[in-house]
Amino acid sequence: MALFLAADGGQTTTKIVVADERGQIRGVATGGPSNHTEEPGGPERLQQVVRSTVDDALKLAGAGSIAEEEFEAACLGMTGETVIKQRVLTAMIRTPRLAVVHDSVNALMGATAGGPGIVVIAGTGSVARGMDGHGREIRAGGWGHLFGDEGSAYGIAREAIRAVAAEVDGFGPPTQLTPTFLKRLGVSSAYELMEKYYSAEWSRDHMAGLALWVNESALAGDSVARAVLKRAGEDLAGSATALLRLLFKDELTGASAGAPLVSYIGGVFENGFVLASFKEAVHVACPRARIEPPLLPPVLGSLLLAYRSAGVECPEVARRAWAKMLLSPHD
Repeated sequence: MALFLAADGGQTTTKIVVADERGQIRGVATGGPSNHTEEPGGPERLQQVVRSTVDDALKLAGAGSIAEEEFEAACLGMTGETVIKQRVLTAMIRTPRLAVVHDSVNALMGATAGGPGIVVIAGTGSVARGMDGHGREIRAGGWGHLFGDEGSAYGIAREAIRAVAAEVDGFGPPTQLTPTFLKRLGVSSAYELMEKYYSAEWSRDHMAGLALWVNESALAGDSVARAVLKRAGEDLAGSATALLRLLFKDELTGASAGAPLVSYIGGVFENGFVLASFKEAVHVACPRARIEPPLLPPVLGSLLLAYRSAGVECPEVARRAWAKMLLSPHD
């Protein structure tokens, strides 16, 4: 039995799927995060997470360990840089066809089930990727928290903290975000809050977690919090519409038949304010666009890429079975 390995490595979890040559999924497992490999101890953490999670999936498949099995092909989608990850994973995984790709690549493949379209990813960070009917791919965003991540959980929290600072300085409107952040974070002032982040005592991921409190304030009626979330949706829509205009110009003008698919994935899109703003902004800019949830989760996008690298055509019946599986989406 030829085995294929697929992975989706995110900021909080790593999902692994092992399948056979007929498209039947034999094992599914979830492990810890597999990012930040550039930090001290990062490569070792990645190695440990991948080894244990793949072993769990192989056990369910009735196969041996990662050290014993050779895969027909393997594709692993990973957040952030891939150079270090490529080196670590090449040493671990026995296969003649190993692909380590940016997570937007396998997310796009899953969202469109291999067809043309666009996916916007918004979790801790944000990025968008699209592919036209000729196989041309373009990425937008993904510049990281220093220079990008607009519309992400980090971006939402950053804008909310700016709103707190604006209120303190006297040129921004009052907002419930100020007392909420100060009280829950246990700081006495906005200055102390800023110091925690500038000193790196609190991390980027810590700041991204504040997006949940922004949503709470928005649900309670705070106009500043609602404006922050609305702007996040518009920022994410900006990436989608930029790719639509580059990849689907004829479809948008009616010169070519069909409505281009725009899909979305990530925890930020679970926020009703953000999703509504995103859909509205995309429709205003590109009325012909078709906005839908992903057809398949990113880890199954990785599986499609693994099959493609081996020249294996996955049966349509298998893809329909995948769509019914309860595989949690990209974080």
